[in-house]
Amino acid sequence: MEVKKILMPTDFSELSGKTIQETLPMVKQLEAEVIFLHVLERLDHPDDMTALFDEGYAYLMDRSKALLNDLVVKAKEEGIEAEGELKNGVPYIEIVGLAEKMEVDLIVMGTHGRKGFNHLMMGSQAERVIRNAPCSVMAMKGK
Repeated sequence: MEVKKILMPTDFSELSGKTIQETLPMVKQLEAEVIFLHVLERLDHPDDMTALFDEGYAYLMDRSKALLNDLVVKAKEEGIEAEGELKNGVPYIEIVGLAEKMEVDLIVMGTHGRKGFNHLMMGSQAERVIRNAPCSVMAMKGK
């Protein structure tokens, strides 16, 4: 399998940061391009709090753009071709959709490895990506 384009979704958590840090050497060795993706889940239901929500959402957008830019700069400093994408929606749907659109060869993402009741209640974005992805997925388990 030739890997030239890698999608790395991030929620900017410690797990995502560790996954990126541990994977960038592989990306460089493969001489692959990396696309960092962050997905914001915006709830669209107007109510009395909408104005406050919109203000907070604008902050999250700006902060997410800045954090994605930091990842792109770091990758480029290591000699890796990189770009960042910010999407709105359901994370696994946006991840799979971008993987199809960008024709990526591999998706690399962290997973919390929840089991039992926690998995049932929280779900698993990584599991949904693995089931629906148009390419191979490497899931790195957290603690």
